[in-house]
Amino acid sequence: MQKTLWTALLLTVLGVAGGVWWLYSSLDGVVAAAIRSYGPEITGVSVQLESVKISPTDGTAAVRGLEIGNPQGFHTARALSMGEVSMELDVASLTKDLVHVKRLWIEKPEITYAYAPSGSNLDLLLRHVQAYIAENAGAPEAGKGKAGEKKLVIDHLYIKGAHAQVSAEVLQGKTLRVPVPDLHLTDIGKKTKGVSPAEATRQVLGALIQSVGKAVAPLHLEGVAGRVKKVGLSAADAIQGLFK
Repeated sequence: MQKTLWTALLLTVLGVAGGVWWLYSSLDGVVAAAIRSYGPEITGVSVQLESVKISPTDGTAAVRGLEIGNPQGFHTARALSMGEVSMELDVASLTKDLVHVKRLWIEKPEITYAYAPSGSNLDLLLRHVQAYIAENAGAPEAGKGKAGEKKLVIDHLYIKGAHAQVSAEVLQGKTLRVPVPDLHLTDIGKKTKGVSPAEATRQVLGALIQSVGKAVAPLHLEGVAGRVKKVGLSAADAIQGLFK
């Protein structure tokens, strides 16, 4: 009887261990599938992803080749190219309703800022995310999402070494590359016991747009566009005018 009990207990432990191993070994694919599935739904544009690699032993993760496309009406290939995104996280939380990300680094992302008087490509991305949140939450309150949806808490998020490729009709097909100030966001979702992935996207994208705005402001795109319309500046004159 005792031998049977110990055998059953051993089989149970092995079964649980095997299940945990399978779960963690398949997390890469689960997270990658979620990004590919929900990314376009949240942003309204194409989302490309090369790979996701999660290391349960040291609590780190890397997302490579993440690219976010442009809204309709903008002709460049993408709005954001992340390159590699690194994370330090509580791996056990990936199987729970509240996912805890301790630190998230986005190093040297490339941003396409397509200026238009009615709103840039980044502005349109943000509007779609906001509309998605309102539609799925039933109200604009931050943090609410679809029933059963995982929520996030991000202690620290860093965006460093970003550059923006600025394009506008006034540049007549030419672009300008400008550095974007670094960002450090803290305690995303902490006060509300987690936020939906869409709300986290809204907060990060909103902060990024502000940072890009600071980088682009000295170019006075709106003023130069007005001068082009009034006096018919050439592309070379328009670009020179951006630095006056």
